[in-house]
Amino acid sequence: MIEAQQEAELIYSRIVPLFTAQWHCQYRIDVVNDQYGQTFNFFMGIKRQNHRERSIPLHTLRTTDLAVLERVIVALQQQTQLSLNFVDFGHVRWPVSQRWIH
Repeated sequence: MIEAQQEAELIYSRIVPLFTAQWHCQYRIDVVNDQYGQTFNFFMGIKRQNHRERSIPLHTLRTTDLAVLERVIVALQQQTQLSLNFVDFGHVRWPVSQRWIH
């Protein structure tokens, strides 16, 4: 059983050292649906002005259950206000809130 709060704490603890507030720098969290590996992967996207964008791996959730992912996302959003970008989810709704994943 995956504990959503612990997973969110782990992801947040890996974000903190990467986040350095700089001028002209954009940060975001990418959540990727890996259909072949049957996992959800979290990456930190960092884009500075006049630099290439960096994508740093943060964590892998070894499940395909969207309800678990939704609980992790809600717990993570309570700790950080970074933008979330969902990749390769198609036209799917969250199981609990019934909002579109985008």
